[in-house]
Amino acid sequence: MGILHNCFGGCGSTSRKQPSTTIEHLCHRFSLSQLRKLTNDFDESRIMGEGPRSVVYRVCVSVDGQLRDIAVKRLRREAAISLNGFSRYKTDIIFICQLHHPNLVSFVGYCDDKNEMILVHDCAPNGSLYNQLHETRSKSPIRPWRKRLEISIGVARGLHYLHSGTKRTILHRDIRPASILLDENWLPKLAHFGLCLRGPKFSAKDMKPIRLESVEGPWGYIAPECFSAPNVTYKCDVYSFGVILLELICGKTLSQISQHKGRHTEAASVIPFTFSVVKEVRNLGGTGNAEGIMDECLVGEIGGECWKLYMDITESCLSEDPNERPHMGEVEIQLERVLQLQEEADSNNTSL
Repeated sequence: MGILHNCFGGCGSTSRKQPSTTIEHLCHRFSLSQLRKLTNDFDESRIMGEGPRSVVYRVCVSVDGQLRDIAVKRLRREAAISLNGFSRYKTDIIFICQLHHPNLVSFVGYCDDKNEMILVHDCAPNGSLYNQLHETRSKSPIRPWRKRLEISIGVARGLHYLHSGTKRTILHRDIRPASILLDENWLPKLAHFGLCLRGPKFSAKDMKPIRLESVEGPWGYIAPECFSAPNVTYKCDVYSFGVILLELICGKTLSQISQHKGRHTEAASVIPFTFSVVKEVRNLGGTGNAEGIMDECLVGEIGGECWKLYMDITESCLSEDPNERPHMGEVEIQLERVLQLQEEADSNNTSL
């Protein structure tokens, strides 16, 4: 019997109460022997990615008579045995197996045999947005500005679904380039649901925060209000998305931007720094002199009206006041307009 058998549906604090649906009815439970066979005993030649918490293996299986590439994400031993690692693993499974959207990663199953913690989901052959923005040495297919816009729209659609497409608002809380996977058609898929929370019913007038014991989330992407009190709303995801919009235009991580500016940024000071970068990118881009901050491969590609609206959206998402940040549905519509403006600019050949 797996270690999760008695844990799904009903454990956890009241602030993180999860749905009571039996997990076995929602997804497939693999045995460890099955996954050892699929991965050739977790052979290094099958590794497609790894990080401090997990190693991901790529395998091909037959599903309903059709071959299908899947990713087997195996938690490292130290992450699997930690209380925090187990909590994230369990939460990831609970949410991902119940959510279905073209811009969310498709879940296949899990394994919890012999103290192993393994997630199985559809393969993302083009890696993560982080890989493509910050690690690809050759010319990446997402270098063209229009491709980046299309990816941003897909991420916005996925977040819009989480915030208002289910019975209750779902807060992702881990929005960053590494959590955005790219499939064979470069369609973005949100992943990493280990920090997700189920919030109140979506309402523009009801933004009651969820009170937590401590702040969690990736450095640089945490909304400013979380530092004054460990409370979160879906507007925290909007802020994180704004940071991604900034990275898409700069082609750099916040750490790289701060180093370029000759500044060391701690968590408490990254918020005003991030907003100042947005304003500087806007001002320099408008004069065609954003060398060193704006991604150099984008110079000459972005239409003037497209640029203005994109920076408007980025600034609004990064507003220090969560009430001034837009809803993701509004962001999605605006980004679609940005893409339309870029297409018009390409036709008229009038880019920055």
